[in-house]
Amino acid sequence: MLAVRYYGIRDVRIEVLPRPVCGPKEVLVKVAYAGICGSDLHIYRKGMFVSTVPETMGHEFSGVVEEVGPGVTGFKPGDHVVGDPRVACGSCPWCRQGKENICPELSFIGEICPGCFAEYLVLNEEHLLKLPSSLELDRAALIEPLAVALHAAGKAGLSSRETLGIIGAGPVGLLTLLAARPLVEQILVVDRAPVRLELARRLGADRVAQTLPEEPSEQVDVVIEAVGAEATLKGALKLLKPGGRLILAGLYEESVLVDPNPILEKELKIYGINAYERLDLEKAVQAAASGQVDVTPLISRILPLKSAAEAFELLTSPAPDVLKILFNPAGF
Repeated sequence: MLAVRYYGIRDVRIEVLPRPVCGPKEVLVKVAYAGICGSDLHIYRKGMFVSTVPETMGHEFSGVVEEVGPGVTGFKPGDHVVGDPRVACGSCPWCRQGKENICPELSFIGEICPGCFAEYLVLNEEHLLKLPSSLELDRAALIEPLAVALHAAGKAGLSSRETLGIIGAGPVGLLTLLAARPLVEQILVVDRAPVRLELARRLGADRVAQTLPEEPSEQVDVVIEAVGAEATLKGALKLLKPGGRLILAGLYEESVLVDPNPILEKELKIYGINAYERLDLEKAVQAAASGQVDVTPLISRILPLKSAAEAFELLTSPAPDVLKILFNPAGF
């Protein structure tokens, strides 16, 4: 089978590997679509997260069950599935509470073990969710990042009379806009790229801006920072009203310097989010399948695995009109 393998910073290669074999309680999935995530870009640019090299990349995917191993009871060949790609220790206090996303040992497929940028993938059946037949497999490939957005919106504790600011109109920012739209009175989206702001308007943003508003009258109750940069973090603190809440949803590649005085003076509350809980994945499947959330406008391109180098360069450039690139390993 073909697979996209990480060999080092800005070095991804297409290789032919043996098709994986199911063990007990494992499921062989034929990968239909696999999405490049922001964390994949952190790996590509900085070498973050990966524990061994070379490694088959990727953790966002949808697919079709090809085979099941001994002892599998929840799946059969032909089932449409999406993955829970988190790899946690399973024994710490947080894992025992179902909060694997804050397990100190948390990692993901594509980082600590082979990922989904391949024609086939083997996972334990506990790491799969069955999809309703009404949900197209290309849209299902965005279930995992949608779960991140739902987790962010849930952590924010949004209410109908509040205003929300989203900094960063990338996939997570725009998916958070879709998740939060029914929950708040008004949403402001900030991004430097006009093409992304236009899409944010179409997806339901009330206001958009290329620069962070400076006037106190434009401050908001809640900010979700989905970029992960020093400038946007500082801007988020300025954008919040006194007593406001800041949700950090963007991974940082570098350490940052931030003046803590606005946090003190305005008595701000700051929350970090790390991926999602299993319930968020289940809610994401329901939201996408029911049509409550339409992720289709975020899919910019669908490419074969052999175009992996091109795809990573497009997203690293970045090309502002390219949001989410999906690989189509099996030619669905």
